Amino acid sequence: MEDIISDQNKEKILGMWRGMSEGDKAHFINQVALALSVWGSDKKGKELVVEILRMMTSNGTNTLADFGLYIEKVIEISENDEMFDKVKRAALIIEGYRIKNALSSEPHRELV
Repeated sequence: MEDIISDQNKEKILGMWRGMSEGDKAHFINQVALALSVWGSDKKGKELVVEILRMMTSNGTNTLADFGLYIEKVIEISENDEMFDKVKRAALIIEGYRIKNALSSEPHRELV
C-alpha cells in the first residue's frame, strides 16, 4: 500500500497519540476495531479508516478517541458507494459503544 497519509498528518496523529490518556487510546483502538469488523480489514476498510484520520487532522481534533464521531462524515462521502450500508452499520455500533462508555458526542478541538 502506498504512502497515503502525508507526513504533516502523520505528525499530527502521533502528537495526538502521545498526548492521550491510556483510556482514550483504548477507546480509539476499540472504535477502529469495531469499524473494521464491519467494513472488513481489506484495502477498502483500511482506506475508510485513513479517510477518517485525514478528516480528524484537518478538523483540529486533538484526540483520536473522537474517531467514531467522524464516521457520519464518511457516510456522506460513501453515499453512492458499495460500502454505504456497512458504514451506516458501523456508525450505529460505534455510537452505542460511545454512549455505553460515556464518551463525548462532540469532537474535542483545539480553538485557534
